Amino acid sequence: MKKAASIYSLFCGAAMLAVWGILLATGQVVELRSSPFETVFLLGAEFLTATALIVGGMGLLTGKGWGLRADLAALGMLLYCAVYSIGVFGQTGNAPAAGFFCVITALAALFSATFIREAA
Repeated sequence: MKKAASIYSLFCGAAMLAVWGILLATGQVVELRSSPFETVFLLGAEFLTATALIVGGMGLLTGKGWGLRADLAALGMLLYCAVYSIGVFGQTGNAPAAGFFCVITALAALFSATFIREAA
């Protein structure tokens, strides 16, 4: 389960960086013009989450003593971002994207619960 969680974390972290990088590079983050303060902080949270997922996933995958705790914290950050995204896409009526983030949330919750159970 740890290997699957680490791969999941690495994939999600890399995907988050790639998607946001592409959206920013192509000027598709229109919220930077309409609500820049809010959007900059959202982007900060997203990039911190992606970085934490990559660090935690690598730590867990390579068997570092801090890896499990770091990945659990990163998965918690991902849970927040994914639940928020369900609301954003649900509000706009984008059911496929909301459904995608439901799957991301469920997997992050599963791995988190497994780690918490293991630590208890």
